[in-house]
Amino acid sequence: MRPADRAILILAGGAGTRLWPLSTDASPKQFLRIFGGRSLLEHTFDRLAEIADPSHVFISTNAAYRDSVARLLPAIPAENILVEPARRNTGPAIAACCAEIEKRCGNVVVGIFPSDHAIGDVPAFLSVVRSAFEFAAESDHLVTIGLGPTEPHTGYGYLELGDEIVAGIHRLVRFVEKPTRERAEEFIADGRYLWNGGMFVWRLGVFFDALTTAAPEIAALARRFACEGDATAAASIFESMPSISIDYALMEKAARVATVRGEFGWSDVGSWAAVARVIGDSLPPGAVTDESPGVFVLSETGRQIAVVGAKNLFVIDSPNGLLVLGADSGERLSAVVKQLDRLDASPPRKPT
Repeated sequence: MRPADRAILILAGGAGTRLWPLSTDASPKQFLRIFGGRSLLEHTFDRLAEIADPSHVFISTNAAYRDSVARLLPAIPAENILVEPARRNTGPAIAACCAEIEKRCGNVVVGIFPSDHAIGDVPAFLSVVRSAFEFAAESDHLVTIGLGPTEPHTGYGYLELGDEIVAGIHRLVRFVEKPTRERAEEFIADGRYLWNGGMFVWRLGVFFDALTTAAPEIAALARRFACEGDATAAASIFESMPSISIDYALMEKAARVATVRGEFGWSDVGSWAAVARVIGDSLPPGAVTDESPGVFVLSETGRQIAVVGAKNLFVIDSPNGLLVLGADSGERLSAVVKQLDRLDASPPRKPT
């Protein structure tokens, strides 16, 4: 395939609190420059610039993050930063952006990738992505990239593989929701299940044919949105779409889905434990421990930090707050952050 026949869509509109206090709604994890001095968004762009020319790389985000995207990715044309007028999950966001790309570039093959994932083996990743593009260019399948599981993780969806269509590419039997620990262990032992990493490749004509069958309202509104010249009217069209993920809206219903297996050191960087694995355990300036095992310290304040007599602990110091997290307590962080948000929203107590 020629690079001109390819386009890339990077999803950079998400917000989250799993990496609080560094990641907040105002500055989510894809913009944090803690990964070798660069953000996950920059790393994602760097990888995918090997697949398509920057003029064919598009970013889906929202108005609050437009300036951050432009600052981090100056090689991207300003008009390629596609702003979602409202948060409607990945289904409407991907459909609307694909309609815009189709309007500008024609019936190209598009790869859709999250902006907040880490890849350990970039050459292996690029080999898998190229295979997905080549297959999608000649096929009427929607293509997913599945990740070889390294543990029975209960926080990911899974993909069940069927027969091989061509070498290295399998028919997808079904999407499986986040399983129990017991079921996840069964999936690992079976060998036919991959993690669903939310990466897709398809020819735009194939995509819109499938979407019109599975979710005709979203397909029609997405194309109306892309063709609407008035910004207010376009926003109204987008806001009328249901809030639904691309998996629920399309992928679980589509008749022809194929999967390419990926083994390239993937992480969704969805916890502080994952961050520690990606960036290593070196201490920031001003931080000292007594060599207690399993202690990870990250600071953006420059304050001196000492950790003594503790083990299996994450200490994250930020202008937004201080986190001291037990290594086995990451699943409870979001609930605690919600409590902090409620405290911030509460009126101050009057002195007694």
